[in-house]
Order: sequence, then structure tokens, then C-alpha cells
Amino acid sequence: MRKGFTRKPQADEPATRSKNYITPAGLQRLKDEHRFLLTRERRAVTEVVTWAASNGDRSENADYQYGKRRLRQIDGRIRFLTKRIEAAEVGTRKRRERGKRRRGHSSARPCAMPMPQERSEW
Repeated sequence: MRKGFTRKPQADEPATRSKNYITPAGLQRLKDEHRFLLTRERRAVTEVVTWAASNGDRSENADYQYGKRRLRQIDGRIRFLTKRIEAAEVGTRKRRERGKRRRGHSSARPCAMPMPQERSEW
């Protein structure tokens, strides 16, 4: 048997505990999505799953199976968003305050290298 099947499962923790640098608007979007998933989306899918479970045989019930799958996806996304929001550190500096970008030359001055001559023999 391969070692992959014999290892004990690891705890569900991120590999690094670094900060998630984000803009205030980006943080607000994450919070809005988190709130939407908790208050509206998950609640609606739960109602569908409850109705589908009341219909009887769950092994042949597509509404129940796909509803449960969607609930797992929603729960995973909620868990991801919760971790990102907790690790968020809002950046307040604007792009102009950070200084100039360093890409070899400034876009304000013309290029110092001469342009290659076009070949007429082609």
C-alpha cells in the first residue's frame, strides 16, 4: 500500500500565517459575499434540501444530492472567506504615495535606444 493512504490527515490550517493585504473596497466585497452566503444563499439551499429529503428515497433524489453538494461548496467558501477576512490587513496608502515604479525607464521620457531600421528586402 502506498504511503499516501497510510498517513494521518493533517489539521485544516493554512501553511503560512501571513497577512492578507487588501484594499478597503476589497475587504468590503469579501464581507458582503460572506454575509450573502450566510443569510440568503445557504438558507435557500437548506430549504430545498429539507424539502427534497421529505420526498423519500434520497439515493435517487437529484434535488437532495445536488443540494447537499451545493451546501458543501457554500460551507467551503464561507470557511475560506472567514479565514481571509480574519487575516486581512487593510492597505491605506494610495498608489501615488508609494513612489515611482521601477521598470527600467520612466514612461515620461522617450526611449534612449534607437528604433531598428525597417528592412526593405523582405
